[in-house]
Amino acid sequence: MSGIVYYFTGTGNSLAIARDIAETINAELISISSVVENETVKTDADMIGIIFPVYHQGIPYIIKRFVNKMVNLDKKYVFGVCTYGDSPGISLEYLDKAIKSKGGRLSAGYGVRMPYNYLTPSFVIKDFFNSFGLREITIEKQQKMFNDWDKKLEGIKEDLQSRKIGKLETQAKIIEKLVDFLNLRETLQKTVWLKIARFEGYTNLSFVESLQLMDSAFNCDERCNGCGICSKICPVKNIKMVEGRPLWQHHCEQCFACLQWCPKETVQFRNGTMCGKRYHHPKVKLSDMLSQGECS
Repeated sequence: MSGIVYYFTGTGNSLAIARDIAETINAELISISSVVENETVKTDADMIGIIFPVYHQGIPYIIKRFVNKMVNLDKKYVFGVCTYGDSPGISLEYLDKAIKSKGGRLSAGYGVRMPYNYLTPSFVIKDFFNSFGLREITIEKQQKMFNDWDKKLEGIKEDLQSRKIGKLETQAKIIEKLVDFLNLRETLQKTVWLKIARFEGYTNLSFVESLQLMDSAFNCDERCNGCGICSKICPVKNIKMVEGRPLWQHHCEQCFACLQWCPKETVQFRNGTMCGKRYHHPKVKLSDMLSQGECS
C-alpha cells in the first residue's frame, strides 16, 4: 500500500497535522502549493490524504483548484482532514463534492481543532468594519488542542490502516445547509467580508474566489526592513517586493502566512492587527514554510 499526503497551510497547523499523519502511515508528504499550477495532478499512490484549514466555513480556493486538477481518483482511497478554529462546518462535504466531480469519493473525513488566529470582530457598533483584530488563544488552551490531536491521531491511524469507510465529521450542518439554501455566502457574506477588506468596486467572482481580493487590506508599517520573508513565504506567490516593500497582487488565499511569519510583525490587516499577537504552530519552522511553494 502506497500513500501520499497533500497539505496546504498558513500558520503551520495543517502542516503539523499532515506531517504526523504521513509519518504514521509511512506516506509521502507534498505541499499543494508546489503542484497546484501543474496541468494535472496525478499519483500512483492508492491512498491519498488532503489536509487543509477551514476558511470562512468552507474549503480554501486553492483546494478547489487542486482537486479540479486531480485525475484517476475512481479506485483511490481518499481521506481528508480539516483544521479549524471554531467549527469544521460542512467543509468536508464540500471537499467530497469536489472529489466526486472528478470521479472519486471521500472515504473518510476528520476535523481537528487547532489554535485560531484569524480576524475576529470586537462587536463595536461604531466603525464595525474597522474593528477586526486577531483572536488570541492562551498557551494552555493551545497545548490542550495539541494533546487532543495526539490522542485523535491514534484513531485515525487505525482507520487508515484498515481503510475504513467512515462518516465525514461535520458540525452545525443544518445551519450551514440553510446558509447555502438562502445563498447567503454569495450575497451577505461576500459583501461584508469585502467591505472589511476595504475592497472598492464590484466583482462577479463567487464568494470563495472573491477572497483573493481581500488582500486590499494588507499593508506594512514603518518598521518594515524589506527582508522579503512575506514574499518568500506566500504559498501562491501573491506578494512582490517593490522598492523594498511588499505589494499584494490580488490572488490571495487569506492564509495570513505573510502576517503571522513576518519577523518584525510589520504586516498588518487594516489597523486592527497592529497590537495582535502572532501565532504559528510551535513544531513548524520558518524553513518548513518557505519550502511549501517549491515545485515537486
